[in-house]
Amino acid sequence: MVVASMTSMVISNLNPETQTKLMDNIKSFNYDWFQSPLALSTWKLFYKVLKARREAIDVIKDVLTRRKESKEKHGDFVDTMLEDLEKENTIFDQGSAISLIFSILVVAKEGVPNITSIAVKFLSQNPKALAELKREHMAILRNRKDKGGVSWEEYRHSMSFTNMVISESLRLANLSPVMFRKALRDVEIKGYTIPAGWIVAVVPAMVHFDEATYENPLEFNPWRWEGKEMIWGSKTFMVFGGGVRLCVGAEFARLHIALFLHHLVTTYDFSLVQDCELIRTPFLHFTKGLLLNISESSK
Repeated sequence: MVVASMTSMVISNLNPETQTKLMDNIKSFNYDWFQSPLALSTWKLFYKVLKARREAIDVIKDVLTRRKESKEKHGDFVDTMLEDLEKENTIFDQGSAISLIFSILVVAKEGVPNITSIAVKFLSQNPKALAELKREHMAILRNRKDKGGVSWEEYRHSMSFTNMVISESLRLANLSPVMFRKALRDVEIKGYTIPAGWIVAVVPAMVHFDEATYENPLEFNPWRWEGKEMIWGSKTFMVFGGGVRLCVGAEFARLHIALFLHHLVTTYDFSLVQDCELIRTPFLHFTKGLLLNISESSK
């Protein structure tokens, strides 16, 4: 569902056959190959991932080239990317633009469904938070003048608790187990020197589970974000990176999750079939999936 939504928003003028091919390649680009290097299945999966990446890149490159030559406008992300390429001070060339488009599709496919599932798990186990989330979204429905979908204004100004739920889910999930940064100069930290040029591994979970920063850090508590800035990164909230390396899809990921939660809590009642365990190997996943009882909401 996320891949179908993403591909049409990023590249909107693909014929059905090409779009299906691109979606299949994006879905094939996963982390199932992240297993023992001694197993033959690992190398088979790795080859499949590389092949899927190459084919997806070819589709994106073809679209970017044709759009650049024809000057056609379709109101999608490719348009935005081409406009940036024409700027005098752009930081992109065609190669990096293609890589960015591909990365957005892959990261959204991996990240958005996982965080959405994790948020649903935590909400199912926290009736107070679920009731508050439903209250917020039912109020949006009551105050909506037309009967269309969620508007940008509703998302930005009427979903404060929703964004608190998303931030708390992101903090607990730590989808990126490690981020790498390069020291541009010698850095002194607690008596140690990190020499210029060294690569530093940043582990966000060490910050997000730090009791000095977050009270009861293993507890799902959306209210801890009340009144706080929740979109951009900081030294204590690094779910999307930080600084100039902040994930370009951070806001878009939040929007996707918020839209899903809106339709879920205003349309359905749901509960966990069984408790589901989350493990990291090194990427986060459910050991037995996320199984839900779902029925039409009684409102």
